Amino acid sequence: GTPIGEIQCPGDLEQGTYCYETSMADEEVSTYGIVTHVVPQSNEGSAGNFFIQQSGLQTCAGIFIRDFDILPDVGDEVTVSGTVNEYYSFTQIIDVTSSSVSSTGNSITPLAITTATLGIDCSLEGEELEGMLVKVSNVTVEDIDEFGNVKITDGSGSTLMDDYYFDGTWSNPSVG
Repeated sequence: GTPIGEIQCPGDLEQGTYCYETSMADEEVSTYGIVTHVVPQSNEGSAGNFFIQQSGLQTCAGIFIRDFDILPDVGDEVTVSGTVNEYYSFTQIIDVTSSSVSSTGNSITPLAITTATLGIDCSLEGEELEGMLVKVSNVTVEDIDEFGNVKITDGSGSTLMDDYYFDGTWSNPSVG
């Protein structure tokens, strides 16, 4: 299969309409990785979609799989075939034609980053983290917008988070 990095960050990665976009859009690919998150059933319209990531890599290792028929568990190592798609500069695999699970019970350690590394605006550093499981620590809530996006900082610079893919009880953060 094609490594996620070749799909997510090909050598000719270019700034698109919204952010960086792969040149592989509309190509059929087969790729593989460990499921890091399955969108919860409470998320109408996206429930069942999931992220996969290849282990041991610091950049360009994760991607979103938009499919409602595959029902993986976090930790499943899967191979998925489908079409590369850009959705507002968000790289994903759609129109899945085949999938298989080769092992279960695997784990991916979240990549520890600073909030400035991810940032708010489009950046190459942010693009390289797209679809990856990351972790920020010691953050302060700076703002919450009308869409529920939470602006956070660890002192290095701001980034945004929201509860779109969150599974569990979301605490209601407050500014400060």
